[in-house]
Amino acid sequence: MGLSSLLEGLVYGTRNRKEPLAVSALGNPLVNHFLPRYAPLVAEGCVWRAQETTATASVTALPTTAGLFTLGNNEPDDGKWYVVLAVYAFNAANAAALDAFGLVGCLSQLRAVTGGIDVTMAQDLAKTTIKPMSGNVQGQYNGKAILDTGVTITDDRWFPLASDSGSTAINSGTGKTLFNWIDGLIVLSPKTLFSMVSTATSASNTTTKGLIYAEVPREWLRANA
Repeated sequence: MGLSSLLEGLVYGTRNRKEPLAVSALGNPLVNHFLPRYAPLVAEGCVWRAQETTATASVTALPTTAGLFTLGNNEPDDGKWYVVLAVYAFNAANAAALDAFGLVGCLSQLRAVTGGIDVTMAQDLAKTTIKPMSGNVQGQYNGKAILDTGVTITDDRWFPLASDSGSTAINSGTGKTLFNWIDGLIVLSPKTLFSMVSTATSASNTTTKGLIYAEVPREWLRANA
Protein backbone atom coordinates (compact mmCIF):
# COMPACT_ATOMS: atom_id res chain seq x y z
CA MET A 1 0.00 0.00 0.00
CA GLY A 2 1.46 3.35 -1.07
CA LEU A 3 1.47 6.62 0.86
CA SER A 4 -1.31 8.01 -1.31
CA SER A 5 -3.58 5.07 -0.43
CA LEU A 6 -2.84 5.54 3.26
CA LEU A 7 -3.67 9.25 3.14
CA GLU A 8 -6.83 8.59 1.17
CA GLY A 9 -7.91 6.11 3.84
CA LEU A 10 -7.31 8.70 6.55
CA VAL A 11 -9.34 11.31 4.70
CA TYR A 12 -12.26 9.12 3.66
CA GLY A 13 -12.42 6.83 6.67
CA THR A 14 -14.50 3.65 6.74
CA ARG A 15 -17.79 5.20 5.64
CA ASN A 16 -16.57 6.30 2.19
CA ARG A 17 -17.20 9.95 2.82
CA LYS A 18 -14.64 12.69 2.92
CA GLU A 19 -13.65 13.73 6.42
CA PRO A 20 -11.32 16.52 7.55
CA LEU A 21 -7.96 15.36 8.85
CA ALA A 22 -7.47 17.29 12.11
CA VAL A 23 -3.95 18.17 13.23
CA SER A 24 -2.51 19.99 16.20
CA ALA A 25 -0.57 23.26 16.05
CA LEU A 26 2.60 21.17 15.69
CA GLY A 27 1.17 19.15 12.82
CA ASN A 28 0.49 15.95 14.76
CA PRO A 29 -2.71 14.10 13.72
CA LEU A 30 -5.49 14.33 16.30
CA VAL A 31 -6.92 10.87 16.90
CA ASN A 32 -9.71 9.68 19.17
CA HIS A 33 -7.40 9.21 22.14
CA PHE A 34 -7.28 12.91 22.88
CA LEU A 35 -10.79 12.40 24.36
CA PRO A 36 -11.78 10.02 27.17
CA ARG A 37 -11.53 6.51 25.78
CA TYR A 38 -15.23 5.74 25.34
CA ALA A 39 -16.43 9.19 24.20
CA PRO A 40 -16.13 8.47 20.44
CA LEU A 41 -17.97 5.15 20.82
CA VAL A 42 -20.74 6.85 22.81
CA ALA A 43 -20.97 9.60 20.21
CA GLU A 44 -21.48 6.95 17.52
CA GLY A 45 -24.65 5.84 19.36
CA CYS A 46 -23.24 2.40 20.23
CA VAL A 47 -23.22 2.50 24.06
CA TRP A 48 -26.27 1.60 26.15
CA ARG A 49 -27.30 1.13 29.77
CA ALA A 50 -29.49 -1.80 30.87
CA GLN A 51 -30.84 -1.86 34.42
CA GLU A 52 -33.40 -3.60 36.59
CA THR A 53 -36.57 -1.59 37.09
CA THR A 54 -36.99 -2.68 40.72
CA ALA A 55 -34.63 -3.93 43.39
CA THR A 56 -34.36 -7.71 43.87
CA ALA A 57 -33.19 -9.78 46.81
CA SER A 58 -29.56 -10.77 47.14
CA VAL A 59 -28.58 -14.38 47.66
CA THR A 60 -26.58 -15.59 50.66
CA ALA A 61 -24.46 -18.13 48.77
CA LEU A 62 -22.86 -18.34 45.34
CA PRO A 63 -25.65 -18.84 42.77
CA THR A 64 -26.05 -22.01 40.75
CA THR A 65 -28.60 -21.91 37.92
CA ALA A 66 -30.68 -18.79 38.66
CA GLY A 67 -29.78 -15.74 36.58
CA LEU A 68 -31.66 -12.95 38.36
CA PHE A 69 -30.76 -10.19 35.89
CA THR A 70 -29.60 -11.26 32.45
CA LEU A 71 -28.60 -9.50 29.24
CA GLY A 72 -29.03 -11.71 26.17
CA ASN A 73 -27.65 -11.05 22.72
CA ASN A 74 -30.44 -12.11 20.36
CA GLU A 75 -28.66 -10.94 17.21
CA PRO A 76 -28.37 -13.30 14.25
CA ASP A 77 -25.10 -15.21 13.97
CA ASP A 78 -23.61 -12.48 11.77
CA GLY A 79 -25.03 -9.67 13.90
CA LYS A 80 -23.57 -7.25 16.45
CA TRP A 81 -21.46 -8.26 19.41
CA TYR A 82 -22.09 -6.83 22.89
CA VAL A 83 -19.04 -5.52 24.77
CA VAL A 84 -19.58 -5.02 28.52
CA LEU A 85 -17.86 -1.85 29.70
CA ALA A 86 -19.02 -1.55 33.33
CA VAL A 87 -21.31 -3.19 35.90
CA TYR A 88 -22.97 -1.71 38.97
CA ALA A 89 -25.44 -2.30 41.80
CA PHE A 90 -27.34 0.05 44.12
CA ASN A 91 -28.16 -1.10 47.64
CA ALA A 92 -31.88 -0.45 48.04
CA ALA A 93 -32.62 -1.90 51.49
CA ASN A 94 -31.32 -4.20 54.18
CA ALA A 95 -32.42 -5.42 57.59
CA ALA A 96 -29.07 -6.15 59.20
CA ALA A 97 -26.50 -3.62 60.37
CA LEU A 98 -23.16 -3.75 58.56
CA ASP A 99 -24.66 -5.93 55.85
CA ALA A 100 -22.05 -6.15 53.09
CA PHE A 101 -23.01 -6.99 49.52
CA GLY A 102 -21.12 -8.04 46.44
CA LEU A 103 -21.75 -8.69 42.75
CA VAL A 104 -21.11 -11.88 40.78
CA GLY A 105 -21.67 -12.81 37.15
CA CYS A 106 -21.97 -15.77 34.81
CA LEU A 107 -21.18 -15.74 31.10
CA SER A 108 -23.14 -18.64 29.67
CA GLN A 109 -21.43 -20.98 27.24
CA LEU A 110 -24.75 -22.23 25.84
CA ARG A 111 -26.69 -20.50 23.09
CA ALA A 112 -29.36 -18.06 24.27
CA VAL A 113 -32.55 -18.23 22.24
CA THR A 114 -36.11 -16.99 22.52
CA GLY A 115 -37.32 -20.54 21.92
CA GLY A 116 -35.54 -23.86 21.48
CA ILE A 117 -33.48 -26.46 23.29
CA ASP A 118 -30.74 -24.26 24.75
CA VAL A 119 -31.17 -21.39 27.22
CA THR A 120 -34.64 -20.00 26.57
CA MET A 121 -35.04 -16.31 27.38
CA ALA A 122 -38.03 -14.02 27.82
CA GLN A 123 -38.23 -10.24 27.37
CA ASP A 124 -39.17 -9.58 31.01
CA LEU A 125 -38.07 -5.95 30.89
CA ALA A 126 -39.23 -3.84 27.94
CA LYS A 127 -36.62 -2.72 25.45
CA THR A 128 -37.61 0.87 26.29
CA THR A 129 -35.80 0.39 29.62
CA ILE A 130 -32.49 0.22 27.72
CA LYS A 131 -31.20 3.79 27.62
CA PRO A 132 -28.51 5.44 25.49
CA MET A 133 -25.43 7.02 27.05
CA SER A 134 -25.38 9.94 24.62
CA GLY A 135 -28.27 12.08 25.85
CA ASN A 136 -30.85 10.25 23.72
CA VAL A 137 -29.39 11.66 20.52
CA GLN A 138 -29.99 8.41 18.65
CA GLY A 139 -33.51 7.95 19.99
CA GLN A 140 -35.19 4.92 21.53
CA TYR A 141 -33.40 1.58 21.61
CA ASN A 142 -34.35 -0.62 18.66
CA GLY A 143 -31.74 -3.36 18.94
CA LYS A 144 -32.00 -7.09 19.60
CA ALA A 145 -31.10 -7.26 23.31
CA ILE A 146 -33.21 -9.33 25.71
CA LEU A 147 -33.50 -8.46 29.41
CA ASP A 148 -34.60 -11.48 31.43
CA THR A 149 -35.20 -11.32 35.20
CA GLY A 150 -35.50 -15.05 35.86
CA VAL A 151 -33.66 -17.11 33.27
CA THR A 152 -32.44 -20.59 34.24
CA ILE A 153 -28.89 -21.24 33.14
CA THR A 154 -27.29 -24.67 33.09
CA ASP A 155 -23.59 -23.87 33.36
CA ASP A 156 -23.11 -22.49 36.87
CA ARG A 157 -19.67 -20.92 36.67
CA TRP A 158 -20.05 -17.67 38.59
CA PHE A 159 -17.22 -15.21 39.24
CA PRO A 160 -16.81 -11.91 41.14
CA LEU A 161 -17.53 -8.72 39.20
CA ALA A 162 -16.57 -6.05 41.71
CA SER A 163 -13.22 -5.57 43.42
CA ASP A 164 -14.86 -4.47 46.67
CA SER A 165 -18.25 -4.68 48.34
CA GLY A 166 -20.49 -1.94 49.59
CA SER A 167 -21.68 -2.00 53.17
CA THR A 168 -24.49 -0.31 55.02
CA ALA A 169 -23.73 0.94 58.50
CA ILE A 170 -27.22 0.98 60.00
CA ASN A 171 -30.40 -1.06 59.82
CA SER A 172 -32.46 -0.33 56.71
CA GLY A 173 -29.70 1.86 55.32
CA THR A 174 -29.67 2.52 51.60
CA GLY A 175 -27.55 4.30 49.04
CA LYS A 176 -24.33 2.31 48.94
CA THR A 177 -23.18 1.53 45.42
CA LEU A 178 -20.89 -0.89 43.63
CA PHE A 179 -19.44 0.23 40.30
CA ASN A 180 -16.71 -1.59 38.44
CA TRP A 181 -15.14 -1.12 35.02
CA ILE A 182 -15.06 -4.33 32.97
CA ASP A 183 -13.36 -2.68 29.97
CA GLY A 184 -14.47 -5.27 27.45
CA LEU A 185 -13.24 -8.35 29.35
CA ILE A 186 -16.78 -9.72 28.89
CA VAL A 187 -17.97 -9.94 25.27
CA LEU A 188 -21.28 -11.45 24.18
CA SER A 189 -21.23 -12.91 20.70
CA PRO A 190 -24.63 -13.45 19.06
CA LYS A 191 -26.88 -15.89 20.91
CA THR A 192 -25.02 -15.69 24.23
CA LEU A 193 -26.04 -14.24 27.57
CA PHE A 194 -24.57 -12.70 30.71
CA SER A 195 -26.22 -12.91 34.16
CA MET A 196 -25.69 -10.85 37.31
CA VAL A 197 -26.63 -11.58 40.92
CA SER A 198 -25.83 -9.71 44.13
CA THR A 199 -24.65 -11.65 47.17
CA ALA A 200 -25.06 -10.47 50.74
CA THR A 201 -25.08 -11.46 54.38
CA SER A 202 -28.88 -11.57 54.33
CA ALA A 203 -31.53 -11.99 51.63
CA SER A 204 -33.18 -8.90 53.07
CA ASN A 205 -30.45 -6.94 51.29
CA THR A 206 -31.94 -5.88 47.95
CA THR A 207 -30.11 -4.29 45.04
CA THR A 208 -30.84 -2.75 41.67
CA LYS A 209 -28.29 -4.07 39.18
CA GLY A 210 -27.25 -2.79 35.79
CA LEU A 211 -24.52 -2.65 33.20
CA ILE A 212 -23.16 -0.37 30.50
CA TYR A 213 -22.29 -2.03 27.22
CA ALA A 214 -21.56 -1.34 23.55
CA GLU A 215 -23.17 -2.98 20.52
CA VAL A 216 -20.66 -3.16 17.68
CA PRO A 217 -20.12 -5.09 14.44
CA ARG A 218 -17.68 -8.00 14.68
CA GLU A 219 -15.25 -6.27 12.31
CA TRP A 220 -14.81 -3.41 14.77
CA LEU A 221 -13.34 -5.87 17.24
CA ARG A 222 -10.98 -7.25 14.61
CA ALA A 223 -9.90 -3.74 13.65
CA ASN A 224 -8.85 -2.99 17.23
CA ALA A 225 -7.09 -6.28 17.86
